[in-house]
Amino acid sequence: MKDTFVASIRSARWMALAGVVALSGCAPSYTLVPPAPIGVARNTIHATPGTAWNKAPRTPLDTAWEEHWTQNGLLLDQITFFGGVPEGQAIAKQRPKAARQVPVFRATMSPDDLVAMLDSYYRVTVGATVFDTKAVVPVTFVGRAALQIDFVFVAGDELRRRGRAIVAIDKGRLYLMALSASDIHYFDAALPEYTKIAAAARD
Repeated sequence: MKDTFVASIRSARWMALAGVVALSGCAPSYTLVPPAPIGVARNTIHATPGTAWNKAPRTPLDTAWEEHWTQNGLLLDQITFFGGVPEGQAIAKQRPKAARQVPVFRATMSPDDLVAMLDSYYRVTVGATVFDTKAVVPVTFVGRAALQIDFVFVAGDELRRRGRAIVAIDKGRLYLMALSASDIHYFDAALPEYTKIAAAARD
């Protein structure tokens, strides 16, 4: 029961933040990300967006290594960055005794382990009831060998979303950039920009 409640809180937080942006365009607590080179996730990733984004405000549920961008509100589209997550840390804040856990990061994780970590991340953080991995292929990210994971999920708000995450491990630390967006229009609209940002990103 407690785990269900926590998932509901996380999903509600996501929806509330999304609503602020959708209603006001760029609320005072959001920061404009201009189309120019910028340090992301505590300057652990250097990106160059081609269009403007809104950087979401941090919340108590965020880890120290993450950052979220959106153009149309977090419910509709978002890019999530994790930069330099160290060994032994998880990419989500969670109760130690929660029934469902996001595995802590290990530098020795296999591709299957990384996919499973991503699956559990969306189940824990946004209450995903469905997470379906569509493809896993090798790519390059922040100048390192990486995995590209394509997926579909249904969060606690029952909206079907598509996602693409690129994950790299460098010097024992995790680097991750994920696009998640509504399956209707928004994913396809955001994917070219996400792809360009990911291709040019450096640590």
